[in-house]
Amino acid sequence: MKDGLAEVLVDCFLEWNIDRKLFIITVDNCSTNDAMIRLLLNKLDTNSLMLGRSMLHMRCAAHILNLIVQDGLSFIGDGIERIRDNVIYWTGSPKRRHKFEENARQLRVQCTKELVLDCKTRWNSTYLMLSTALIYKDVFLHLAKREISYTCLPYDYYWELAKDICGRLELFHSATEFFSSRKYLTTNMYFTLVCELKIALNEWSLSSNEMISTTAKSMLAKFNSYWANISVVMAIAAILDPRYKMKLLEFYYPNIYGDNTDLKIEKIKNLCYDLFDEYEDIDESPVDNEGNSHIPTSTSSPVAQMKFRLSGAMSSFDLFVNNSSKKHGSARMEFDHFIDEGVLKRSEDFDILGWWKSNGLKYPTLQRISRDILAIPITIVDSGSAFSTSGRLLSPHRSRLYPKTIEAMMCSSTISGDCTFQSILDNGEPNEEDGSCVTIVDD
Repeated sequence: MKDGLAEVLVDCFLEWNIDRKLFIITVDNCSTNDAMIRLLLNKLDTNSLMLGRSMLHMRCAAHILNLIVQDGLSFIGDGIERIRDNVIYWTGSPKRRHKFEENARQLRVQCTKELVLDCKTRWNSTYLMLSTALIYKDVFLHLAKREISYTCLPYDYYWELAKDICGRLELFHSATEFFSSRKYLTTNMYFTLVCELKIALNEWSLSSNEMISTTAKSMLAKFNSYWANISVVMAIAAILDPRYKMKLLEFYYPNIYGDNTDLKIEKIKNLCYDLFDEYEDIDESPVDNEGNSHIPTSTSSPVAQMKFRLSGAMSSFDLFVNNSSKKHGSARMEFDHFIDEGVLKRSEDFDILGWWKSNGLKYPTLQRISRDILAIPITIVDSGSAFSTSGRLLSPHRSRLYPKTIEAMMCSSTISGDCTFQSILDNGEPNEEDGSCVTIVDD
């Protein structure tokens, strides 16, 4: 499979004439894509890739965050399962739902959210289930004293665990929605959020709660493997934001690297220098259709001959100045001037693309770098699939449907990973316990 993918991509690159213009390829974090990228490197001219091909592979941020959260949830599955059973009981029939809502009104619990059963393959639905259940904690406790058949009330330990989980999942939920936004944000917007996630995981790993600490350490290990691959690109993108520059690294890196802060910042700065040197070596002088510089052709008149000679001399002078500038590291001087100039006052509605468009004459090489860096896609998924860990599967709570119903839905091709089973929601199915209708709730 990986060989086929690599062949198709190379054919597309050659057909579109972009095989020597590649900067970064963003794919999700699966072993097939890793192998495919390695094959691509053998088929492409690596001399045309930036920074010795070290920046070619970008892993999808939303996919990585999904894997991190799923890894963390696996450690606290028992607590989640207890609360899930609790929700299943009170959403099992319209009669129970009515009784639950009536008790909530009696206790004056102000909430417009209804209890909802989660889908295990979409962790955001687990987060929403837990956060809603926590709001109605007192209602569950009240009903446990009045309902004899209600025996699945979670222990206090599980409620506390759910509270801690929600407080932490909220950050990842917001981050995933931000990463999968349809607004096509520029790359400079992500560095701050990724740094906050890493700092949060570092703090959680030091928690006095052993369960939270163990979970956070597992999540942190997976996050660190991702951080090592994307931190450079995101850091460079943040530096190119005139509101942040190197100051953002100086603000976050001490909390991330501690005593190694200076070494890490110096490494990023040197990478910027190397990147700028490569861009400065790229000739972007205007050429005509034959690939020649726009130099007038010779004619027979003495005046025309003199103009032709002067034009050639001045072109040679331009080349001499250009080569002399490169020897003195003009790009590095340009970068240092950009950094030393200070940062702009931060504003949320800042138009970074417009700023670089208007400052191209002042920072020509930096403008070209910004044009490419800020356009890098951090994620390949949209908000509809950012939380999903699988394709079209029959999840455990959907498996509560009768076999004949599942068979009918499959035959009519109405079952899918995102469908809501509206006909079942409207009509329900007989409940073996009390003869009422079971409501099947999807995310």
